[in-house]
Amino acid sequence: MSNGMRKHRMTTENVTARPEDQVRRRMLEWKETFEAKDVEGMMAFYAPEGFTGFDLMPPLEFRGGEMWRRNWIGFLGAFEGSPGLEFRDLQVFASGDLSFVRTFTRIFGTMGGSPIDMWVRQTNCFRLVDGEWLMIHDHVSVPADLATGRALTELAPAGAPR
Repeated sequence: MSNGMRKHRMTTENVTARPEDQVRRRMLEWKETFEAKDVEGMMAFYAPEGFTGFDLMPPLEFRGGEMWRRNWIGFLGAFEGSPGLEFRDLQVFASGDLSFVRTFTRIFGTMGGSPIDMWVRQTNCFRLVDGEWLMIHDHVSVPADLATGRALTELAPAGAPR
């Protein structure tokens, strides 16, 4: 099976794990597909119905999987080689069939001939759908200087590399 067609499905081991551990594992599996630039693999982590996203790039809101897929194709296609991700202070909270993740995420690589290396704030909301934790909302942001409107991409979490 090609990398793009690989589905990340719940196993018996996953089902017996705490929901927080299951979602943490999903985030790490999603990270692998991101770093591999595997858009189809990434899409297996998103709910097929009702997904929304607030991302760094326009538009203000993404609605639906196809719009999100096009965003990933363009974003990952802009990287020369593989992009990298690092999660810092990843926390998972779960209750019933809902869970959310909050983390600082370092994105690094080469884009348009220039190195990028920045920390973003990331929040992901998951819903348990047919035994599988799927993202129903993805929010990525950076702080802004409200006086100038400038994104503050040079900030990093305490103790993180810069």
